[in-house]
Amino acid sequence: MYDLVVRSGRIVTPDGVVMGDLGVEDEKIAAIGQGLGPGSKEVEATGKIVFPGVLDAHVHLGVSVQGTRSVDDFVTGTRGALYGGCTTVIDFTAQEPNEGLVASFERRQADIAGQSYIDVGLHANFTSFSEENLHQVPELMGRGITSFKVFTAAGDNGRQMSDPEILRIAEVVGKAGGLLMLHAENGDAVEYLTRYLKAAGLTSAVDYETSRPDLVEAEAIFRVATYARLAGCPLYIAHLSSARGLEVIRRVREEGWEIHAETCPQYLILDNSYYRKEDGHRFITSPPLRETKDRQALLEALVAGEIGVISSDHLPFSMAQKDAAAVSFPEVPSGLPGLETRFSLMFGHLVSMGDGGLTPRSNASLLLLARVLAENPAKIFGLAPRKGALREGADADFILFDPNPSRRIRAGELHGGCDWTPYEGFNIRGQILSVYLRGRCLIEAGMLLGEPGWGRFVPGSR
Repeated sequence: MYDLVVRSGRIVTPDGVVMGDLGVEDEKIAAIGQGLGPGSKEVEATGKIVFPGVLDAHVHLGVSVQGTRSVDDFVTGTRGALYGGCTTVIDFTAQEPNEGLVASFERRQADIAGQSYIDVGLHANFTSFSEENLHQVPELMGRGITSFKVFTAAGDNGRQMSDPEILRIAEVVGKAGGLLMLHAENGDAVEYLTRYLKAAGLTSAVDYETSRPDLVEAEAIFRVATYARLAGCPLYIAHLSSARGLEVIRRVREEGWEIHAETCPQYLILDNSYYRKEDGHRFITSPPLRETKDRQALLEALVAGEIGVISSDHLPFSMAQKDAAAVSFPEVPSGLPGLETRFSLMFGHLVSMGDGGLTPRSNASLLLLARVLAENPAKIFGLAPRKGALREGADADFILFDPNPSRRIRAGELHGGCDWTPYEGFNIRGQILSVYLRGRCLIEAGMLLGEPGWGRFVPGSR
């Protein structure tokens, strides 16, 4: 007798899409097959997709940026994530000035405890350099932190690392068996261009991309990839936005070095024409939205497997926060909401369907979607095999999804703390019917059944 059996669904597993049953016991997936035995509870899934609970490897909850604070904390942010089919997020330690890495980790763990609806992992944010912090890297690895983020920009917020510091961090992280994560923009060039534009009175949203062109992304990727290779440390590029940056990644890979690439829905769906809209300042994020050709290049690379992860880079600010400096892009808080909408947008964007619904061709695109939204980030950040895929022994994290309904995204119908969405009015296919975390149903027919505190910190290992 299983605790739960989901019957006759289209189950998206790492090895293929199978029609059958999924059995849950003691919070784990106990079996996937046809004709499983009875369950204490049974759910009929005929005509529905059983999809792995998605994992968002890049979110920012409850952080201060440019003198203001993001509107989602761990309660509201993970509630919205849950409604979007997300069962695990990876946030950051958000190191304060002069705060030790271990202290920042313990502080963020305390933030998570009792607050999160879903499971949470952490990256270490390396923004305060010292030899003492470097000595804490092995301890953090032993406590479940596998990735260490550095910035080559954001000097005005105290996050930009110098080249010697980045090289030293890469050396220590590489020796410990960790992964270096990069926000790739040349901060010195951004500062110069921003200062030039401000002096010329060019501070509207339309001018924003000029302050952070694709050249500054590509240069930073190549520079830090060089340091990572010299130090013997694998590298993860966060929120890749440009075709030019993609070409650098290809060139580095041709030389045999390990470099992972992540992009986000905003760089696959939106483009820089949004900066010409009346509310264009609300779309300011870093890196900026790019040209249509960049969006197309990233999508092709995603389908080809060159980009392995789609994360949200969720950093939400309210309309009032964005509007307070509407005519001066340097003062607009940079970031976009996207945690709750990521799965639905990417399902509509990547999964092929016929007029009558799913077709045999749909299976390949479902597998691609599962890889970039769940399986790959779980592997890269050391959460597999526990997270990221529907396989025996994994946590029973899954979505029951009806692919057929059509609806529109409306900010007023979302469940996080932000009062607007970049995707207002976008038509999307499908409807999340229920969401399970470790075998417990937390969303059912739009009703929230979970509570803050069910989510746990999940350590990674490499």
